[in-house]
Formats: sequence, structure tokens, C-alpha cells
Amino acid sequence: MRLPTLNVNWSHDRVYAIRRGVVACCILFCLIGAGVETAAAQRSWPRADTASAAATAAANEPTAVTRKQVPDSGKQGGSRKTQNTQNGDDKAAQSVDWKGPTGKQPDLSQYSDLSVEVSLAKQRVYVKSGGQTIYTMIASTGVDDATPHGSYTIDTRGEHFYNAEEGMGADYWVQFYGSYLFHSVPTGEAFGDYLPEEGAKLGQPASHGCVRLTVADAQWFYDQVPDGTLVTIA
Repeated sequence: MRLPTLNVNWSHDRVYAIRRGVVACCILFCLIGAGVETAAAQRSWPRADTASAAATAAANEPTAVTRKQVPDSGKQGGSRKTQNTQNGDDKAAQSVDWKGPTGKQPDLSQYSDLSVEVSLAKQRVYVKSGGQTIYTMIASTGVDDATPHGSYTIDTRGEHFYNAEEGMGADYWVQFYGSYLFHSVPTGEAFGDYLPEEGAKLGQPASHGCVRLTVADAQWFYDQVPDGTLVTIA
């Protein structure tokens, strides 16, 4: 027995309607998914103002070449410190009164057990009595540690000498070992012809090995320190 024609057609129409509904739902879901992905992607993109700010910052960032051209502050500070120290030493040397006494000169006839100590590190000469310093003199010893180290005694003395090979001499010399002497700042050929540029070096190594003193200290040393006095140089 056959089914009525009307029922068969209705069944086909229903199936087609269901299929169309399913297809429409799929399309709708696809569209919704695409919309969600697009929104997420847009949120991850940098804003125009953020990108512009980043570009501006990159443009203002100093390059490696620019940074290399900036001096290192530590080195620069160290250079200023060294320069200031050197200037201070130069001023100190220029301010030395190489003609006058270093201080108040004592009368050594009032003291006993005399000795002389030369400090190479401090560029000073100490006259002592019983081991106690009674007078300190600024001095210049030998360049490149040319002044002999050790213990010696005062021997001979004289008012003036001149060394033609060196082109200079000195006044009020007092011998303590061989050709090594205590004496005034250097002179020319004549007695009292002092060389100011050499006098300005007092307080730093400057001689060929002798111990230089101011003119007044050299004369005092020549007049006051007796022969046989112990001299220690270290």
C-alpha cells in the first residue's frame, strides 16, 4: 500500500528546512568566532599613541657613539685631583723662602750630645740634642736617591766652592762623606750669586747627592754644628 503523496512531500520539506537551519547555525557560529578572534587581535595591537611614544623615545635614546663622547666622571675627577695636587706642590715650592731660616735658630753652644738626622722621605734635616729635635730645616737631597744612606760624621767645611763641570757652586759647605756636603742653594761662579730657579726647588729632591739648605740655614749650620757630629741619613 502506498503512502499518500501529500505526506511524502511534507516530509521532504521538513528535512530541507532542518538542513537549512543547521547550515545557518554553522554560519552564525563561524561569524561569531571570527568576530571574537578579530577583537582579541585588535586588543593586542599597539595603539597609535603608544607606537608614537615608543618611536619618540627611540629617537631620543643616545646612541653608543654619543655615550662614548661623554667623559668618564671618575677619571675626570681623578685628573682634576692630580692637577690640583701638582699645582699645590708648585705653589709650595715657589713659596719657600730659600734665603731665610726655616725657623728660630737655636744657639748650639747651649746644647750637648748633638746629632743630625736627614729624612729623605720628608726632605727635612733635624738637628737634635740627646735625641730630641731642637731645630728642623727644609732641604733638598739627591735626585733618584743619589744621597748616600747611612751614618757619617761632620768633617771639614768652607765658605764657597764652584764646580765648572756642573756650572754651579754653593756657599757655606760642610762635608759629611767624601764629596757629599751640606750647603746653601746653588750659586753661580761667585760667592752669593744664588740661582733663584734652584732655590725654588727646596723641599724636593734636586741635587746630585748633596743636601741643600736655605742660605740662612746653611750659614747657621756652617757656624754652629761642630766637627765630629754624627749624621744619619735614611
